Amino acid sequence: MGAKSKKSTADAVYSKKSVKSSNPFDTAIAQTAKRVNPFDVHVNKEKFKILGRICKHDRGLPGVSRAKALQKRAETLGRQYAVKHKTNKFVDHRIGKHLSGDQLTEAVMNARFLSEKLAQVRASNKAEKFNLNDDELLTHRGQTLEEIEQYRDERSDDEEIDDEGLNAEFTSTAHFGGDGDTPQDRQTAIEEMISEQKRRKNEIAKAKDEVHDLTEKLDTNYKELLSLVAKATKDEQHERPPPDAYDKLLKEMIFEPRGSVTDKLIKPEELAKQEAARLDKLENERLRRMKADGEEQEANVQIPHRSADDLDDDYFAAGNEDDGDDILAYDLDGNLGTHLNSKKRAGDSTGQSNDKFDKDNESEEDGENDDDDEEETDSDSEVDNLSDLKESDSESDQDEAPQPKNKTKHQKQKTSETVDTSIPYTIKMPKTYEDFTELLAKYTPTQQVTIVERIIKCNHPKLEGVNRENVVKLYAFLLQYIKDKFEDASEQDIRLHFQLVAQLMPHLYDLTHLNPDRMSNTLLDVIKEKYAEYRKNHKAYPTLDTLIYFKIVSNLYSTSDFRHPLATPTYIFMQHILSRARVRTRQDIAMGLFIITIALEFGSRSKRLLPAVFNFLLGIVYMAIPKRQVDQIEIVPPFERDGPFSNLLAIPATSECKTLESQQLQAADLVTHTITLDFKVRALDVTLRLVKQIFEELIGEHTGACFLASPFLPLMELLPLKHYPKHVQQHFAEAKSTLEGVAAKKMKPLTPPDKKPKALRLLEPRFEVVYDDKRRPKMSKQKEERAKLLHKIKREKKGAIREIRRDTAFVQDLKLKQQLQSDKERHEKVKRIYQEASVQQGELNELARAKKRKKF
Repeated sequence: MGAKSKKSTADAVYSKKSVKSSNPFDTAIAQTAKRVNPFDVHVNKEKFKILGRICKHDRGLPGVSRAKALQKRAETLGRQYAVKHKTNKFVDHRIGKHLSGDQLTEAVMNARFLSEKLAQVRASNKAEKFNLNDDELLTHRGQTLEEIEQYRDERSDDEEIDDEGLNAEFTSTAHFGGDGDTPQDRQTAIEEMISEQKRRKNEIAKAKDEVHDLTEKLDTNYKELLSLVAKATKDEQHERPPPDAYDKLLKEMIFEPRGSVTDKLIKPEELAKQEAARLDKLENERLRRMKADGEEQEANVQIPHRSADDLDDDYFAAGNEDDGDDILAYDLDGNLGTHLNSKKRAGDSTGQSNDKFDKDNESEEDGENDDDDEEETDSDSEVDNLSDLKESDSESDQDEAPQPKNKTKHQKQKTSETVDTSIPYTIKMPKTYEDFTELLAKYTPTQQVTIVERIIKCNHPKLEGVNRENVVKLYAFLLQYIKDKFEDASEQDIRLHFQLVAQLMPHLYDLTHLNPDRMSNTLLDVIKEKYAEYRKNHKAYPTLDTLIYFKIVSNLYSTSDFRHPLATPTYIFMQHILSRARVRTRQDIAMGLFIITIALEFGSRSKRLLPAVFNFLLGIVYMAIPKRQVDQIEIVPPFERDGPFSNLLAIPATSECKTLESQQLQAADLVTHTITLDFKVRALDVTLRLVKQIFEELIGEHTGACFLASPFLPLMELLPLKHYPKHVQQHFAEAKSTLEGVAAKKMKPLTPPDKKPKALRLLEPRFEVVYDDKRRPKMSKQKEERAKLLHKIKREKKGAIREIRRDTAFVQDLKLKQQLQSDKERHEKVKRIYQEASVQQGELNELARAKKRKKF
């Protein structure tokens, strides 16, 4: 029983699960549900079954995809095709449509007007193609003749006579007997209407006659008034005030041309050629004047015959003057006086020698620079001087310094005896240095500068046929010439030599830029040679001919570069001199201060300075302190802490120093060894000013400036200021205040820079691609990526071509549908026209048949 009961229970449960619903519509699919036609489903079979791969394109619906594509094309290409060649908004196609009101110029407006006129002409030409009439439209200045033609008796709108139709009153009277109590006869109404029309015509004609008479009268009066109006305007013009400067300038600006042709820019080669040609021309004229070619021609000219009864009417026209006559004339200063013509021509005297001829020419050329107030010169010489002076003013270079007018006659004669003032305009490049020095030895320093300038112009590298090595040779000659000038210079010549270098500096700058590499190497070789000489005795200061090259480098080259092939070695050379050379004489102190001033020029832009500069200035202050034997003050070499050289600039406690005036270092300090009292004061004064300038302008804002300023303060406290003049005390106070301000600045604590936390190193998994397919060759990763990319490009290209073909087919289908629709409409219109024509023809036939019946 137990087993049977269990079985029956299981059957009951199974029966409950398997009981189907009695409603047959429970399993039905709703009508709104999407049903897929199995014939529209396309199954994409795979060649290989791969486990784990999910295929997204195993089944496809071509019909659905095609319908979606057609719908998408209808929404995009279809709409574009429908609105093709159609615009539903106004588009501004005018020229300059994006310009604002201020930017619209007259040229833009003219272009707009021209384009509009051309469009109108094209439209009229297009319309005239279908015009069968031969009517020509005549225009004048853009207006037709019909528009500009004036008719004197033209009717106006209010003068029109409405006699073409009958009014309602006449119709009611004539045809219907009128609307009053007593009916009117038709004949009476017609007569009244005719009389009324005649009356109106007479009134209109009378009014027109009155208007015509008044118009003629007004024209007559206007013609009589024209003369009065014109006269009044003329009177107003005469009474108009004269134009002021503004009106004149305005008229000039109105009538002057808008655009002017500018001069063509001249190339450097052409400039050099023009300058050389100009110098050749001036040199030929100078040689002609020197050889007196013009005077010889004048001497050979014969005096024309003069009759006895000649009244000297043509005396001044002929230009002949008697030697012994006194002529009343104005001199160059504007004073009226008598000039004696005692000068004799060179051709008149037979015993004149060539030496005397040369001396006369030299005296004439010297006379060009003489003053005009000399009373002992004859008239011919004054005329020659004036002409030569004009020529020299127009032909001489501007760089040549003019001679001062306050020189005495004795000084001019002395100068003319020692120096030849005739400078040739074209100068060939000397072959050797001896020839170069011999050429310059004949002239003054100012004339030497002119000679160098003309040598540069005559041997410019841009000129044809000129050796390019000449400028390099000239640069080397100038450097050697400057070295020779300063090598054994005396106290009197140093100032002149510095002035010569200052005048030669622009020409050295021009030579440097003509060939920068060669010139820089030449000067660098000179610096290396001087440094090699200095290394032989590094404890002694080099001579002045070495220091002058430092000045040349600071003026010719860029000293603010971080590294410069010429300025940097020179900078290091100065550092070695200041840090190693001993200071024992007046010359050493002056040279050290001179090097410091050049170092300031080097660091004026870069704000960098040599460490030895501070040590040297500190040593100068140390040597100005009077020391006792018990005093122990620390000082750094090359300065000595003890001994006689430690008190070189200390002054005695006397009152002589207080009377000294403020002076700069002199040129004699660079060549003199003896130390005087005034030099001690001047050296300390210059040192204090240099200290103030360095800490105020150059390194005041540097980070470690406080450590450079702090050693100066203890030494400056030991200076005996009460024995120095007032200007030294004033400079001492300024330097001390500057040093205290710089030394009081606190240093910011050093902090390490903020570093970003280093990210943990992430190891990327390394994948190795295993190729088991033997159909494809094994390639590297780069080649494989390229092959994949080419495959994708090929596939996308095929897809794009396929889509373009489908788009073209869709557009052609639209065109075909549009053509069929238009053909259908045309056929319907033709049918309708034929139908209407047949009905019309039937009616005409019916009328024709009716007429025939009436005849019979």
